[in-house]
Amino acid sequence: MCTRGFFFEPQDSNLPILRFFFRDMKEMPVAEIHEHPQASDCAIFLTFKVSSVVEMKERGVDHPYVQKETSAESSGVPEKYIFSLLHSKIEEFLKNVRPIWELAHKKGVMNKVDEEALLEPVLTPRQTDQFDSSLLVDFRERPLLTKGKLVDRIVPLLKYPGCLMLTNQRLYFQPAQVNNVGDPVLNWAYNTIEYLYKRRHMLKQTGLEIFLKNGESFFFSFRNHVDRDEVYDMMVNQPDLKHLQQTDLESMLRKWQQREVSNYDYLVYLNNAAGRTKNDLTQYPVFPWVLNDYQSASIDLSDPAVYRDLSKPIGALNEERLEFYKARFEAMPRGMEDEGLPPPFLYGTHYSTPGYVLYYFVRMAPEYMLCLQNGKFDAPDRLFQSIPSTWSSCNTNHADLKELIPAFFDDSMSPEEWLCNGKNLDLGTTQKLTRVGDVELPAWASSPSTFVRINREALESEYVSEHLHEWIDLIFGCKQRGEAAIEANNLFYYLSYEGSVDLETITDPVEKCSFEAQIQEFGQTPKLLFSGAHPSRNDVGKAVAIATPDLIPSPRKLEESNGAANGSSASEVETRTREDSVLGENTSYDEIEEEDNTTGNRRSMFAFRTRSFGAVPKQAQRFVGGITAQLRRRMSAESSRRWNWAFGTNSDASWAPSAHYMLHAGEVTSLVLGKDGRALFSTSKDSTFKVSATLDGTLRRNLSCNLALSCCDVSADEKYVFVGSWDNCIYMYSMDVGRVIDQITAHDDGLSAVCVFEDRLLSSSWDGSIKMWHYTPKGIATAPLSTFMECEESVVKLAVSADGSTGAAATRNGIVYLIDLRTNELIRKPFASPVHQAEICGLTFCGGASTIACMSTANELSVYQTDGTRMVTVNVNADGPVRCFDSDGEYAVGGTSTGKLLFWKLDEPTGQEQVLEIPEAHDQGVSALTVSPHGSTIVSASADGGIRIWQLRRKTASRGRLPAFF
Repeated sequence: MCTRGFFFEPQDSNLPILRFFFRDMKEMPVAEIHEHPQASDCAIFLTFKVSSVVEMKERGVDHPYVQKETSAESSGVPEKYIFSLLHSKIEEFLKNVRPIWELAHKKGVMNKVDEEALLEPVLTPRQTDQFDSSLLVDFRERPLLTKGKLVDRIVPLLKYPGCLMLTNQRLYFQPAQVNNVGDPVLNWAYNTIEYLYKRRHMLKQTGLEIFLKNGESFFFSFRNHVDRDEVYDMMVNQPDLKHLQQTDLESMLRKWQQREVSNYDYLVYLNNAAGRTKNDLTQYPVFPWVLNDYQSASIDLSDPAVYRDLSKPIGALNEERLEFYKARFEAMPRGMEDEGLPPPFLYGTHYSTPGYVLYYFVRMAPEYMLCLQNGKFDAPDRLFQSIPSTWSSCNTNHADLKELIPAFFDDSMSPEEWLCNGKNLDLGTTQKLTRVGDVELPAWASSPSTFVRINREALESEYVSEHLHEWIDLIFGCKQRGEAAIEANNLFYYLSYEGSVDLETITDPVEKCSFEAQIQEFGQTPKLLFSGAHPSRNDVGKAVAIATPDLIPSPRKLEESNGAANGSSASEVETRTREDSVLGENTSYDEIEEEDNTTGNRRSMFAFRTRSFGAVPKQAQRFVGGITAQLRRRMSAESSRRWNWAFGTNSDASWAPSAHYMLHAGEVTSLVLGKDGRALFSTSKDSTFKVSATLDGTLRRNLSCNLALSCCDVSADEKYVFVGSWDNCIYMYSMDVGRVIDQITAHDDGLSAVCVFEDRLLSSSWDGSIKMWHYTPKGIATAPLSTFMECEESVVKLAVSADGSTGAAATRNGIVYLIDLRTNELIRKPFASPVHQAEICGLTFCGGASTIACMSTANELSVYQTDGTRMVTVNVNADGPVRCFDSDGEYAVGGTSTGKLLFWKLDEPTGQEQVLEIPEAHDQGVSALTVSPHGSTIVSASADGGIRIWQLRRKTASRGRLPAFF
């Protein structure tokens, strides 16, 4: 039994391990009387019914978990399961099951904090500090502690709670009895321990790691640093541990300079001294890329040109990419930490994270990636496939800064284990139809062993020996943080640094959980070892400044000192004008009310060119036959929006421009109409979010940020607006108080879309992730309710069904992912742009939760049912690509890059389809549009920041010259 269901592991390893979720059991498991197959009388059995079963590790192979529905006749999976408990009383077992089963059936979506709080009464009694003295190896042993110390044993991706006990002969770890099966107690005689180190865990000084003489190591995290220090002090005073010596960095440095220690062994030593350990993937040992040539057929290690510049961090090797990071850094707000904003940083992702380690080790330790990825391998195109392509990605991808791990240089382990698919894992097929198997090696490496050997020779080369100290300064030394890090282009997100936050003092469980999640996901910077420049290998005898751990500055103070160094405080630092149009002109947060902007002094009022666009019908080519009347009626009945347009060139209705104003100084990226149609919410690449009156453009609210804003959405009561930015953040804006009331760093890359429904918020990013958040009037929960990571490309559009049960995400390569938001599971992923694989520019539910319409930049319009059935496909014949789109399921409207508005009716007979247009709706490309629920108003926006309001009116003699098409 676990906290979310049952596991059954058969003795026959050919059979799969079965997992039964409590959420899939509509009824509580019960005790039933059945005939026992091995006895003449009846017996009591554990019995339950489930709607689905998860199978894993069939035939002992680590493969993606298989979920089978028990209700499906073709699955052959039974619905009812009966188990005999051999060593447990079924009454006691069911007593333990009930509270956890009830927890799984609580209504609403719980976050991790809520779940842990409800589980605490069940789990806490099983985690005791009372050590069982009957477990002592020798009855003559004398315990040194009055009671055990509560700890977690840390292994990759997991932690095992228990307690530690010291005696005069041994160290004991007694696992907590959190399950109905007791785990064996571990013990280590002091004379088997070779090293003992204080460690940090989750940026807290609570860790202790022991290394045995046989090469094994064990890592424990205590509840606080006081308990850890007490155990450490007692251990080092034991007679058999008197040989343990304190780390002597200076002595090891001299050995390295005198060539007594290799570059590899010195880096292993520095990683260990800095707290890096293979037991904790958040602080796994880090090694540098040392070569930059992975294409040549042969390689000459005596040629300096084949080596990477070790004086620069990975993010600074590509000057063009570095300029992007610098521009973003300059645009970030300073001195606003008290308002919840993080200090500025160059890199939002780290060079060492759990995901990077498992990326390299997916073939050797597939079970870890399956654990991290919810039972699935990462998308084939994102897996570790090639050394050359991985190096290329680390130099060009804005979200990829990974360094290497020791395995790239370790000749003591078999490189085939992690470079070859010796387990014949089904890792999938890429978009280029290439099966993922062994890792592609550089042309100069004929085998994995050759690759590691040459890589090791490069690490030990004279060139690297002369420059390795420069990389050490970046990772372990004086350029790791502070002003020196800024000058070296080496500043990371503040939470990656030791001392940035004291988790032991945080009492709010939600805030603490958020910090832990970010530290766990984004990686940690190693402990600072050297406060001064590290001498080169040939500079023997030069003094070295060893860092004092207690004097590590908080990254939150870095910008203050940097500002002071330039003669001003951080809050007074003036932001230079950026020439890059991606960045906004205003770099401070500024909320104002009721600003008059009826004319806009930046350019004159737009003059509408009257022309009948009803006379310019465009023929459309339909690949799939028209939808049936039955389907159309169902779509219309389920839709929360019905536009009721009378489509046709002879209609007595026309679209009249009722207002036009220059609202933004840059391209408008999103538009949302208020429910009554009087308020317009908009975001722009000029870094502003605005609320204006649709009647005349009067500005009601304004928020000026520091980077381009990409999207926004409004709560149902229109009290809160959620704004997505290129700085990876979501801002929660209160309409009542006219200011930002909360802000979270939501993704590794910029936000592409946000959708608000009920008390939840769905967000997507160009990093390919989709997250669901809970919000209250006080702010957004800092930890997401769920994270969906199965998209293979950047997510560009989002939509949520009217009942909030289904989400749709569109990607840059033309795929739509339909997601069950209740379970965070993929329903299916239709290819909306199968021919061109073009980016989806518009996505909307138009039939409740059953129908979705989307448009690609290759002008492919598709309508799907959520079961994957394609209902309509139209190839739109337009002068330029469609950039924005909306539909109610019966009609559709789109804006093009040439400034046109296009209109379609989706159920016209084949061969009679028309695309009608307003040919010059805007001078520049239409970048965003929105339609009122009943279809009487359209708001369109352009790349120059202009807004145009269109009203559907009946034609009259006085309006005879107005553009009309229906």
